[in-house]
Amino acid sequence: MRRTVWYCLLIGTVALAGCAPDSNGAATGKGASAAAVPRLDPARVPGELRGLVALAQEWGIGDDLERGAKVGRASSAERARVRAAVTPFQERITAWLNSFGRDPMPDEAAAFMYLQLAIEEMPP
Repeated sequence: MRRTVWYCLLIGTVALAGCAPDSNGAATGKGASAAAVPRLDPARVPGELRGLVALAQEWGIGDDLERGAKVGRASSAERARVRAAVTPFQERITAWLNSFGRDPMPDEAAAFMYLQLAIEEMPP
């Protein structure tokens, strides 16, 4: 019985160690890699949206918790800058995303979708 308890404690400690924040405050382990935005290829983005690729790369985080944490850490000025840059293109982004129908979206489109979600999650 004691051996089972110690074994469970050891496994739990090892599992939680992989979720600890690194020196920059970012989560490590599986959670961090899930939140990472893959390198986006501007050639796979419609021409009129290519100017937003850097924002999609930075803010297009698929993991809800990581995206929420980034939104929470952003200053009101930074949030306003992102919102102002993206708002004029919201309809065009949505039309591009809708063009995929039920087909899988490329990483670039997914990042733009998560960028839109980040803006929706931003406080005014």
